[in-house]
Amino acid sequence: MNNSKLRPRVFVANLIQPGDIVMTTTPELVSQAIRIVTGADISHAMICIAKSSVIDSTGDGVHARNLERLILEPGCAGHVLRPVKPLTTDQLRSVVAFARAAVGTRYSMASAAQSVLAGLFAGRRQFCSRLVAQAYRNAGASLVPDADFCHPGELLKSAALVEVPNVLRDLSPEEEADRREDLDTVQAMRDSTNALLREARKLSSGIESLNDIDAYLIEHSEGDAHLVQALRSSRYLELWRDEFERNSWQYHVALMEGHDGSEKRKRRYCEELLVDDKLCQNRFVLNHAGYVTINTLHPRQYFGLKIELYDLLTQFHARRITAATAWLVRRGLVESVPRELLRPHTPEWFASLREWNPKQAAISEAAIKATGNTDVCSVCADDPTLDYAMVHMPAAGPGTLRLCIDCFHIRSVEDPMKPF
Repeated sequence: MNNSKLRPRVFVANLIQPGDIVMTTTPELVSQAIRIVTGADISHAMICIAKSSVIDSTGDGVHARNLERLILEPGCAGHVLRPVKPLTTDQLRSVVAFARAAVGTRYSMASAAQSVLAGLFAGRRQFCSRLVAQAYRNAGASLVPDADFCHPGELLKSAALVEVPNVLRDLSPEEEADRREDLDTVQAMRDSTNALLREARKLSSGIESLNDIDAYLIEHSEGDAHLVQALRSSRYLELWRDEFERNSWQYHVALMEGHDGSEKRKRRYCEELLVDDKLCQNRFVLNHAGYVTINTLHPRQYFGLKIELYDLLTQFHARRITAATAWLVRRGLVESVPRELLRPHTPEWFASLREWNPKQAAISEAAIKATGNTDVCSVCADDPTLDYAMVHMPAAGPGTLRLCIDCFHIRSVEDPMKPF
């Protein structure tokens, strides 16, 4: 085959779903060697975690990447695999959560080399096919005989997976020029995460992922100041500013209307955002709740900063959802569904509150248990009470409270409320 007549290719992102396994190769010598040894036309594996977003393990560790920026050079193969037996919603969430939790974990060249012959001890470091296979194993789905030591060729030939057809298309010369000049918007996140982890590993060489920092800090409060400084020096707390400035049109429907992107591109962005929001649990909300719980039990400045960060990211995510929904509603593509107010102290109210602020939920549950009465104040357990809704609904949580008159006056100073 004459590769000079071939064009670079890209994946058709709207055909690829969260949970899909994306397989690629490159012209590099290492990639060629992997293909020869494994007898496959690919050398790398990634997990799709959201529309146009994948997580993989490379020389700079486990990180997220933008699938739409990935260019297959002429003659290089690319495949997308999907489970023969579709994942349940819970399984899909488990696969995505496993991959996200591994972000920052260092790459293991030794384990990757051993994967061809199978290894003895897996260890905690990652390589591409191990990350994919372990994520599926964690969700109760077996792809290969040994998830700890497997190579991309085994995934490609797995009887548990089926290939998705027609997922590649040629790039025109104009598109190629634009894509190769386009900024890798997630590179800053990779750099920041690695910088934070490098500082953390000065305290403990056993730290691999971001989650390991939390576990270390629970046991070693003396590391708090160092890790707070690492958070700040790595710019981990400021990356949202870059994203907002780069894509400010995504946060308000008026800016979206005035954005110079095509109608087709805007519609695709809005629809994919809403699909991802329904399919995958909002990780900002989950992370916020997790850090509220950890910081309640083990108060650290580091955890407090993470709570503030995920509070902010949750608000920004809600703004994107609101803008995308409004844009689609204006065109009759979706119907507007008002947010339902939950009556305080109902099972649904507690479920919503626990998801966002487990500490406040525990306080309210304790108040009710102490009095044996659900009509008491959510905060202090006094009565009489009234039910209130926040004038400015929060991005997460129920946005309603049952309050006595004193607590109402205190809480409404910062959060205006109205009876409902």
